[in-house]
Amino acid sequence: MLRFRPIAWLLGVVASAGTAVAAPTGGPEGAALARTVPYLKQNQGSGAGEAALAGLALIKSDVPVSDPAVQAILDRIKGRFQGRGYTPERTAGADIYEAAVLGLFYASLDNPKSYRAQMDALMRYLLNKQNPNGSWDYPQRTNGDTSMSQYAVLALWEMAGSGSTVPPQVWDTAAGWYLSVQRPDGGWIYHTDEATMYTETISMTAAGVSSLLICLSQLHHRGGGTGTDTSKLLTPLEESTAQAGGPYRPRTSAAAIEAGTARGLACLGRVLPINSGANIGPSPFYALYGIERAATLAGVQSVGPHDWFAEGVRYLVGTQQANGTWTSQYGETVNTAWAALFLARSTAKSLKRKGLGAGTLLGGRGLPSDLSSMTVAGGRVVVRPMNAAVEQMLSVLEDPAAEDADAALAGLVERYQKDGPDALRPYKDRFRKLLTDRDPALRQVAAWGLGHCGDLDAVPSLIAALEDPREPPEVVEQARIGLQLLSRQIEGFGPPARATLPQRREAARLWRAWYESAPTPVPVGPR
Repeated sequence: MLRFRPIAWLLGVVASAGTAVAAPTGGPEGAALARTVPYLKQNQGSGAGEAALAGLALIKSDVPVSDPAVQAILDRIKGRFQGRGYTPERTAGADIYEAAVLGLFYASLDNPKSYRAQMDALMRYLLNKQNPNGSWDYPQRTNGDTSMSQYAVLALWEMAGSGSTVPPQVWDTAAGWYLSVQRPDGGWIYHTDEATMYTETISMTAAGVSSLLICLSQLHHRGGGTGTDTSKLLTPLEESTAQAGGPYRPRTSAAAIEAGTARGLACLGRVLPINSGANIGPSPFYALYGIERAATLAGVQSVGPHDWFAEGVRYLVGTQQANGTWTSQYGETVNTAWAALFLARSTAKSLKRKGLGAGTLLGGRGLPSDLSSMTVAGGRVVVRPMNAAVEQMLSVLEDPAAEDADAALAGLVERYQKDGPDALRPYKDRFRKLLTDRDPALRQVAAWGLGHCGDLDAVPSLIAALEDPREPPEVVEQARIGLQLLSRQIEGFGPPARATLPQRREAARLWRAWYESAPTPVPVGPR
């Protein structure tokens, strides 16, 4: 059950739908994007689907909706809608891709609810195309197409975030299908019934991982039952069903989905990095967009030993053409759009618009990176802190069924602000145990607690979090802050924001050397 409110709610900030999330403007990824955007403004493909994909890449690259290029795309695709219906420009399977990409484009706009009618039409179209086994496929096939299904799942998720209602059975059957066709080593292929024709690829394995994570979030960490307002992405699952009027109980368990996701990520870690090998799939740029989505939804900075974003940026910078484009199978416009979506970290922006943080799809919760800010915003309390003993508040945080964990966390932060490290010090072992929880949001809380307990013996646990490749940036950041606080070193040894795994390991090495020679610290007060 979901136990923490959205980040924006905790901070007391109601973000306007028009608020842009800044694209990476520094470093090689920003420079590459700057060369790409002018091309996509002028070259938007040969059909509605390609135009919408180019438009999606432009929006994710922070081109405003008012830009003439984006307006031209809106004008170009509006003719596909008549009344409550949607008529695709292409058929025979391409219609599913087209409908999905149009849905992604509309859901990414500043005011997606203005296009609710179009998204509802696209949602109905996609739901009508889902096979009984939970997949989507070409008309002459029913076994399932891994690529096509991924686009349908992704589009339905994005449109659900903008208010369209998707019944829970959709996610349940889709998750069941993806698990049923997962290969023994954790990967996926294009058509599982044609294994002699296809091999496992990075593209399809990323598709399987990201689709399972989306289904997990919709089934087990948020609302999605019949009649539920699915625009509330961080509400508990109301397990209802129109047929019986009672609880809808997913046939696909959270444990099964999480196990499949873990096996898929492990498989990706073995087959990366992106190169010119046959394991990529038809397009390395399609594969990169899939990796960005899977790794971001999983909340991991490293996949196996690979810093997926740094390696992807290097590949894209090295293969970008003079006109700012990339090309492979499917043509220049489509591949350039996929590359831009990777560079812009498009899935991270989707999560931020929805009030989620990286990794919350797996754990179901998200917290601000500075936990001390959660009780006061603009001079007012935005979460009513729980007035209880620290022991009781920790028990609430540890209880997966607790309904008031946000109040318990606010109370814990308030108690620290009032009493300092003495309030937390007796519970170091509890925080150490929380640092092993499967939920990254709870591990973030644990890193905060250890970092603010004032005792040097909390340092080893924080150093371990720095160099753990499974930890998302939010946990790493709290560990770094805690180490700086315990050491009384403002600069400390890092790592920097968005650090690569080697940078994190180097920072851990330096912190460990400091710890081994450090004297007993002076008790530290509230920040």
